[in-house]
Amino acid sequence: MKHSRGWMIWGALALCAAMVLGAMGWLTRSVLASEKERAEAEARADLEERTRLALWRMDAEGASVILAENRIPSRLYLSPVPLPSPAAFPGDGLARLRFRALPNGPPTCPFEPASDPRAVETLHQLRAILGRHPLPLEGGALLQCAALESEQSWQAIDKTGTTGKNQTLALRQSQGPAQARSGQEYQTNLNDAERAQRAKIVGQTVNNANGLSQQESTPEAPPLLLGMQDPGEVGDMRAVWIADELFLLRQVAFTGPAGESTPVTHLVQGVWMDATKVRDRLLGEIRDLLPSATLTPLTAVNGISPPSVEDPLALVSFPFRLERNERIHGEAPFFGTPLMIGWIAVLCALAAAAVMVRGILRLSERRASFVSAVTHELRTPLTTFQLYSDMLQSGAVKEEKRGEYFRTLHREAARLSHLVENVLAFSGIEKGSARAAPATLPAGDLVRPMLERFAERLQEAGMTLSCDPADPAWQVAVKADRAAVEHVLFNLIDNAAKYATGSTKVEITPDPGRDRFSILVRDHGPGIPPAERKRVFRAFHKSAAAAAESRPGVGLGLALSRRLARAGGGELELREVPDGTCFALSLPRIPAA
Repeated sequence: MKHSRGWMIWGALALCAAMVLGAMGWLTRSVLASEKERAEAEARADLEERTRLALWRMDAEGASVILAENRIPSRLYLSPVPLPSPAAFPGDGLARLRFRALPNGPPTCPFEPASDPRAVETLHQLRAILGRHPLPLEGGALLQCAALESEQSWQAIDKTGTTGKNQTLALRQSQGPAQARSGQEYQTNLNDAERAQRAKIVGQTVNNANGLSQQESTPEAPPLLLGMQDPGEVGDMRAVWIADELFLLRQVAFTGPAGESTPVTHLVQGVWMDATKVRDRLLGEIRDLLPSATLTPLTAVNGISPPSVEDPLALVSFPFRLERNERIHGEAPFFGTPLMIGWIAVLCALAAAAVMVRGILRLSERRASFVSAVTHELRTPLTTFQLYSDMLQSGAVKEEKRGEYFRTLHREAARLSHLVENVLAFSGIEKGSARAAPATLPAGDLVRPMLERFAERLQEAGMTLSCDPADPAWQVAVKADRAAVEHVLFNLIDNAAKYATGSTKVEITPDPGRDRFSILVRDHGPGIPPAERKRVFRAFHKSAAAAAESRPGVGLGLALSRRLARAGGGELELREVPDGTCFALSLPRIPAA
């Protein structure tokens, strides 16, 4: 095969390999990206689950705080004189001051004695805060406005969650629980439904507590403010931000003195809360779920911040927004078993394709070399046959020259026969149809019948054969196929006759070993260059010098000889010698009985 055609085949294979590897790389990248996205979705879903649980805990704790304040009977706020704080009031320190306020007056404190300087100072601070508010309203009017806006915002919060529940259920049915759980739409709908449930529970808890507290009898009921009757409609405590301070406010509707049927006005009752302590208490409930979480006040509108209606991270008990402060980190995608198997399969397929192409190219080269060599080797004897037969037939050859011509024809016929014999033997070994017939006999008896043929071949090249089969070293018993051994040794003798230029003698000597017996064939010619020694056993290979000098042969003898030796359990190798060339044919040795 031409060199350029071989490069074209390898180039096409490289292009196909690049396309396959590119496709596998793209597929791998897509799979890893999908796996990363799935892991991040799972991590996001886990964060949302922890967030919902954290909001439930904080709203439950916030509801308990509001519940405690809501259970204080409204009539206690109506006392005309300051009263000492009842023992039933919460003692957790979250409330800075409990107060009341009419729409046309400043807030007052009904629970602390007027002589308490701390209560007086706190009340002055409260009036100062309300006075700095940007709305042009007095203290009581501002509190009433805040309480009204807070109540309206609370009523606007969805407490059924029906839409979110239905959408969540639809997603679970259409996508399956696992896939739906990782979806953003599913989590959003679930957050809305959970927030509605939290608002419903908090609202029911506070309302029930307020109803019970207002029905309880007070052993020592204080005189009512300004002679008013018991309050009629009592609202629930709602949390609201006013000028960056946290309050719990409720409206109380009361009537005037007995005999008057017209309602007078609404009274605001409230608690000034310590926002820092409330925040710390709520966050203490979720440190195991969200260690880095914080609570931020919801953005105030005109300085008044009621509960958020739509924000899923907003609490429904207090106007705080949960800041999770956690980055979503999914598990790092890994090179899983399916991808690894796929890559191994692709690489093995490419390697197999490369080996197959290489084998095909080598086979093509060997076929071309075989055809070229055999054609060249056949041309010479056939030309000799045709020329000499024509001359003998025409009588152009003198009588005394005919013997020489016949000897030449005989030599060329033997050469052609040896070539055909080598080709057929090599073909049989390649197909696996060659069958060895090993026998056990002394090495001397094995080589003795072959020596005459070897000597004749060397004589044609002007060489002599040196071998003494009577040497005791030849009496070692070996196991070998006589025909195969003769074929191998004759190929070595034939090579020596053709290539050992300058050598006058070829030696066949024994080399007894412990496990193997070696037959050494050595000449004293120019030898084999070191660069050629590893390639002389390749089929159809000839050295550069032999090819340049057009020496006869197709380069098949040594390759065939090694395969014949190995087929019989032996080995053929090239040994290092000071001069010339030495081949060693090793045969299995039979231990002496």
